[in-house]
Amino acid sequence: MNPATEAQFNPRTTVPDVGIYTLRGDRLSEETRQRYAYEADVRYGTGPLATLDFFPANRPNRPLVVFLHGGYWRARDKKDYSFVANGLISADCSVIVMNYDLCPAVKLSEIVQQVKDGLEWIAQQSERWGFDSKQIFAFGHSAGAHLIAAVLAQTGKPYQLSSGIIKKAYLISGVYDVEPVLDISVNEEVRLEPGEVHAMSPLNFSFDPATSYEVYAGGGEPRDWIQESTRFAEHLNRQGCATYHQTIGDLNHYSIMFELETPEGLIAQRIRQDVLAA
Repeated sequence: MNPATEAQFNPRTTVPDVGIYTLRGDRLSEETRQRYAYEADVRYGTGPLATLDFFPANRPNRPLVVFLHGGYWRARDKKDYSFVANGLISADCSVIVMNYDLCPAVKLSEIVQQVKDGLEWIAQQSERWGFDSKQIFAFGHSAGAHLIAAVLAQTGKPYQLSSGIIKKAYLISGVYDVEPVLDISVNEEVRLEPGEVHAMSPLNFSFDPATSYEVYAGGGEPRDWIQESTRFAEHLNRQGCATYHQTIGDLNHYSIMFELETPEGLIAQRIRQDVLAA
């Protein structure tokens, strides 16, 4: 482990009490599950954690928003983030909160493949769930942001998502060049190997301008972590992708997610604006 890299690329080292945010998310998520009717633990694949929760819109043929959680590919669960539906569902869209298998039980490349397969499976459920298959938006936090970027990257690999499925992606505090993971403590569980770094780093690939992007980081996050979002937004712009980029105030890696806990949150407002315009 490299202490300097750990300080910049392990967000827990810069936030004194992560438990405050975990407990708040748990409480808000439980309230959200009690507030709205939803389908729980819908299986989209064969992996142990290949399940999702579906919160339906009030009307048919409305947009769908899909969320992938963070946890450095080796922790957390969809139930920890049900609260994101609370910030979005009143815009009359359907919301999916999606799980995926975790390291070290699987490799990072296997998770990327699972997410790609899951998103394609979701797109095929428009008749079942009544959403508009041409209006699918995706957003992710931390590792979830990486996973969305990784399947949208034009790698030519089996885990490249079919063109046209995701209309717009919102990437929150992601990591897009995974090389630093080799030198931090979380790699004891992630088990990323040097030979995997290039393929798993979205910054190394082109992107289809048919998908638009919004890239966010918190101003209270480590310098190099913020730079990941800045570099990736610049990369997307060079690909010709419509890209909005913002570093938000003094928010840290965990507090930034509460910009989705109510419709008034900054990121919630941005997604709602697009959903309502669809």
